[in-house]
Amino acid sequence: MPLTISDAVIWQETGEGISLYHTETGDFHTLNDTGSKIWMLVASDGERDPIVAKLSDEFAGNSAAIGRLIQLDVTEFLGSMIERGLIEEHLP
Repeated sequence: MPLTISDAVIWQETGEGISLYHTETGDFHTLNDTGSKIWMLVASDGERDPIVAKLSDEFAGNSAAIGRLIQLDVTEFLGSMIERGLIEEHLP
């Protein structure tokens, strides 16, 4: 399912990662390096599978176990962002 960054989110890259501000709730968030990588991939790709594939190519090498961990981490991160209203998931 396609993913987009919510229109209610203002974000920018900083020296510490990515800073997010949700204009409707007033919540601020700062993403670490891993969260920032996933966020940038959502901004550019907007699909779960390509995000997992790119991170797996970069970090897992030939390790299926690491690839599964990456998939779990991406799923958990995206679920958290969707729950907070920072990322939206759309039906195809």
